[in-house]
Amino acid sequence: MAAIKNIALGILYGLWDSIRGMTLVLHIDNEVARQNAELETMRQLRRMDREQYKQARRSPSPVPSSAAALSREELEKRAEANSDERTLEKIFKKKPAKEPEPQAEKKIAKKLLKCCLLNGGFTWLSIVLFENVLLPTLKFCLTIFYGAQSDTLPFVWSWLHPILSLIFGMMWVLPIFMLSKIVSSLWFADIANAAYRVRKGRPQLIPGISKLVADFLFSMVVQILFLVQSMLVNLVPVKYVGSSLCFLHLCLLYSLYSFEYKWFNMGWELHRRLTYIEKNWPYFLGFGIPLTVLTNMSSSVIVSSCIFSIFFPLFILSGNEAKPIVDTTEISLRLFSPVVFISNLCFGGNPWSKTNRMLLQQRKQLEQQRREELLLKQKKHQHMLQQQRSHETRREHSHSRSRTPQLGQPHYRYAQPPAFDAARVRDSSASSTHSSSAATPNSYRPPPFFGGAGMHSNVPLVPIPVPDAPRTPVVVREESGPDDWNL
Repeated sequence: MAAIKNIALGILYGLWDSIRGMTLVLHIDNEVARQNAELETMRQLRRMDREQYKQARRSPSPVPSSAAALSREELEKRAEANSDERTLEKIFKKKPAKEPEPQAEKKIAKKLLKCCLLNGGFTWLSIVLFENVLLPTLKFCLTIFYGAQSDTLPFVWSWLHPILSLIFGMMWVLPIFMLSKIVSSLWFADIANAAYRVRKGRPQLIPGISKLVADFLFSMVVQILFLVQSMLVNLVPVKYVGSSLCFLHLCLLYSLYSFEYKWFNMGWELHRRLTYIEKNWPYFLGFGIPLTVLTNMSSSVIVSSCIFSIFFPLFILSGNEAKPIVDTTEISLRLFSPVVFISNLCFGGNPWSKTNRMLLQQRKQLEQQRREELLLKQKKHQHMLQQQRSHETRREHSHSRSRTPQLGQPHYRYAQPPAFDAARVRDSSASSTHSSSAATPNSYRPPPFFGGAGMHSNVPLVPIPVPDAPRTPVVVREESGPDDWNL
């Protein structure tokens, strides 16, 4: 029951949106004029800013006379407004007439009226006049000429009526109908673009001219084939089944017509548009009901086309205003799949041919190569990240080791002087002992940290460790005292 309720609500909302959106034609021109006025105001402000910037570059200081004149006019206006007296000149002085506000030009409304006049007042009216006025008048004239009881009249009328209808259709109706279709399609596009700019802003078309043209041609082929499919399902011999299926096809097709301008401006490709309709078919079924009912009022294809061209601009506005109800059902109607398959055959050839199979294999190989390259890039990226992390961990570990004190080394209370290498000093002093003692034995002066009471000259200074620090054997480096100083 819940699924049936959701489907019914989707149909009702679609029907309501298709009728409610037609009211946009009453105020869309005013909104377009308001947006154009805002854009013009912004342009004027930018132009004034540029002019002020140029004047400031030419003359940095303002003109005092103009500023004084403006201030005087402002003071006079204030004094006149706050004064308790008035003169006859002020009373009889004519106030400047206010400029009338520019009214919005009804461009879209005019185009809608032109569509109605071209399709309804010209094409449809000519067909009605031919069938209901011209042919009966001609038959009446033949009746007067041959007589009402003549046996020749039915024979003459039997071959004259189809010939006149064929001549009228080929020489008048068909050219006018094709011309009206071309002109109406241009007007339909203008109406749809204006409505889209009012609600959404600048259109975002499909990128690339080739894709745009291919999508347009493929869409035309799909729509024509779907119309043929709706005529074929109407031939189902079961009572009410064929007509119901045809009605369903036409509702979805007219909904596609109405929303296609909006989706095309949004940059949606054809497969996305068709998939969206197939998934949310209850809403689009309800949206296409009014136009389907109107076009089925006449059995003539030309008259139905004229009715469609008259009312279709209103449904374009409704489609631009509508917000479709989605996720009403989990069942998807794949009615467009057969015509898409046939269109693919028309454009791409037989999918089971040798050439297409080779192309398919090449595409699969290219996709596999791309996947392998992507996996290789991901692996390289992960390897680089791991190397960076290992380097950071090593650096942090070395930094922590340099900060933490190592076992086996004494802790000193104060900073200690660098330790001397006793072996190197002994070697260097042994080579210079004789020369120093032979030259001037009494010229030696001990360094400031040697000598003194109770201190022998050849005893080195040993650092005293902290009492609580761990004890380690300290190697006493021997020094040779005065022999180290070669003065």
